[in-house]
Amino acid sequence: MTPKSFSLEEVLAIAPLHPFYDARVEYPPSAEDVKRHLQSVVKDERSVNFLSQPLLLKKSIYTAVDRLLNDASLQNTYRQSSYLSITGGGSGSVPMLFAVDVHENRQQRIQMGKFIRLCGLVSPGDWILSTHVSGGFYRSLDLMTEILENAGATVLSGGNSMPPSEVIQTLKHYHVNVLTGDGSQVIQVVYHISMLSPADRTCIKLNKIIYTSEPLANTQRAFIRATLGEVKICSVLGSAEAGPWAISNPDLTGEEDCSGGATDFVFDTRSMLIETFSTSLLDAQGQFTSDSSCNPPSPLPPGQAGLVVQTSLQRLRNPLVRYNTGDIGSVGALPESAKDLVPDSERQYIRVLRMQGRDRRFSFKWYGVYIEFENVKALMQKREWGILQWQIILDCLPSSPQVTLELRLLRVPTDNGEFLPEEDLIGTLRNFFLVLPENEHLFQITLVKNLSGFERSSTAGKVITFIDRVH
Repeated sequence: MTPKSFSLEEVLAIAPLHPFYDARVEYPPSAEDVKRHLQSVVKDERSVNFLSQPLLLKKSIYTAVDRLLNDASLQNTYRQSSYLSITGGGSGSVPMLFAVDVHENRQQRIQMGKFIRLCGLVSPGDWILSTHVSGGFYRSLDLMTEILENAGATVLSGGNSMPPSEVIQTLKHYHVNVLTGDGSQVIQVVYHISMLSPADRTCIKLNKIIYTSEPLANTQRAFIRATLGEVKICSVLGSAEAGPWAISNPDLTGEEDCSGGATDFVFDTRSMLIETFSTSLLDAQGQFTSDSSCNPPSPLPPGQAGLVVQTSLQRLRNPLVRYNTGDIGSVGALPESAKDLVPDSERQYIRVLRMQGRDRRFSFKWYGVYIEFENVKALMQKREWGILQWQIILDCLPSSPQVTLELRLLRVPTDNGEFLPEEDLIGTLRNFFLVLPENEHLFQITLVKNLSGFERSSTAGKVITFIDRVH
């Protein structure tokens, strides 16, 4: 397998021409500009110091993205020939769209399909039903459908609007053996399967789950196996910024042996470079500390967990160089046990990312959407809401491991119309947390009368702003 990717030298040569890396640059280079610039660079005479390249923060990149998306000038190449991915979910405002060159995106889908096939995630005989989201600017359904087809599978694009009863009938009628979707969607389908009679359940022959967008907790994995039997649980990892770039297959890594709820993913170093850095580089507001902003930080050694920083070798027109993903993880070699599954010629390029999840100082995830604490805090501080105290609790339903979100609020006790009416407040909050018909049974707003309605620390009795009972 020879991935269609770019060299690190090429990516580093284009980065200084892009507003992501130089605020003085008005627009990204066009495809023609990129080609001309690379032709003018004599690689053998260039001395590229990758380690001197500053790290890129999410806030910095999206400041540039926001400006470029709102500039309708014909000279704005960011808005030309672009594939758009939605990100910034849970902000309660117009979704942020991240642009990628359309041809680079299609090539990445092809190469990701080949990588999935190489790693044994799917085979030509697999029939896959996808319940991924489509519409509302979300592209996960067509993205995963095309990738899995490129891997050789046959895919049914059910989508997130298909009722669970239709999903179950489709699984039966077409003899589907693989279910894929966001983690929450997978759990929802498996929950409805668990409610079937034993005779009906035996008609479903799923032997593989491929989840995306959010991790599955150990309790959820146990629930899946208790319902479906010895099914293989796999995953595809990606983002709006980097696209799909890593996969989890327990046949390769023994993923379930990971400690602390981590998941092992494998990736191709010809397509993606991963570094890890100490979490002390960032302060509580997600900004670089004074020391790290003055002196280029050094990456952590292999196997040591820290901030996951990525450099894509499949992004050139809008490069992604040393981008802090906001995740915590460590990088290691592919286990010896995988040598019989991956050819020698390919194994040298594959590494393992042990993903521990999001840096929980800054955000959390619910129903496939990242919720930034900074956005939540800003919302709760709006004067017209009259909120004195708030608390978010992630938990599970008593009857299944579907993740719930409860928001507890203490408001100013007044009826003089000074603050937003309760029904308007609830509607605004539902929009903010992207509550949909398929997940509204997992969302709850509780208006408490005093501080006793909150869960508080056992020492100082302080209200705990965020409680995670799942992970």
